[in-house]
Amino acid sequence: MNFFVDTNIVVDYLDKRPEFFESARKLMILGFLHEFTLWMSSSQVTDLFYLLTNGGCPSEGDVAKRSIRQMRKMVRICSLTEADVEAALDSTWGDFEDACVYQCALRVKADAVVTRNQKDFGKSSIKVFDCDELFAYLAEEKGLTYEEIPW
Repeated sequence: MNFFVDTNIVVDYLDKRPEFFESARKLMILGFLHEFTLWMSSSQVTDLFYLLTNGGCPSEGDVAKRSIRQMRKMVRICSLTEADVEAALDSTWGDFEDACVYQCALRVKADAVVTRNQKDFGKSSIKVFDCDELFAYLAEEKGLTYEEIPW
């Protein structure tokens, strides 16, 4: 299955945001194990770098690059094409960045977009879930349950 991951999910994982980390971690682990193919757009990676460097602070660059390299073991990158930009510009989406992400999700034939800001993808023809909803959907609709085994 292909899932397009919004930037907020990756930040939840990398920053270990208490309320969202465990679900994001589970998704990322399953991407690492190739249970799912997780995708982000190339423009999201530059956004992620900016966020991880606290707005472009040069002293934070090496740490941000290490985090992104680690994340790359779990997430594939979809390049934003000229056609994607044109389609996003022609769309009626209010947020251009989300329209670009959506165009990439369409191109990789994503089964769902995973985000905490579902309202931003209200015009999506692709299913949209937060992490917990995705795992509930997979359990209910596909019979797939993912739980961690204590070591």
